[in-house]
Amino acid sequence: MFMRALLLTCSMALYSIGQVNAQQIDFAVGRTLVVDTLQLFNESLFGISAVQRLEIQGVQLAEENKSKEIALSEEEKQLTTLRATITAEKFRILADEFDQKVQRTRKEQLAKTQALSTQIETQRNTFLNAAAPILQALMLEVGATVLLERRNVVLSTNTADITAIAIVQIDDVLGDGSQPATSVD
Repeated sequence: MFMRALLLTCSMALYSIGQVNAQQIDFAVGRTLVVDTLQLFNESLFGISAVQRLEIQGVQLAEENKSKEIALSEEEKQLTTLRATITAEKFRILADEFDQKVQRTRKEQLAKTQALSTQIETQRNTFLNAAAPILQALMLEVGATVLLERRNVVLSTNTADITAIAIVQIDDVLGDGSQPATSVD
């Protein structure tokens, strides 16, 4: 009889421990949210505006590259024409100077292209830093304790994804990024 009571007590204790662990797991999972930061940037007014500005700069840089290419091509034609009227030594000096100019121009334009490419990453980082307090406020509002990047999540329900809601709230606070952000209450 004593043994039976002990087994019953142990079974109830193990059952209640299992229940507590299950409740803790449900609690933790219920408080986890998911967001797609690329979608957040690409579909927010801030991100759309940043991409448009960078696209305009890209077009301007392409036009500048084309203009420089045309100018260098014309200079090369003039140098080729001049070749028949000057000494080989003088032509070699002018050709070397032209070659250095071409290399310098290419290097300068490549640096501008690379700088433009890194600006999008800078804009994304600026956006995420500005959006962080808004995302935190959203987490507090729904009682969440964890916010995960959607690409790092193996499986979740659609209700865990707050990307669309976050875009609306970020747009309300940050707008297109041209004005200082209003505070999040």
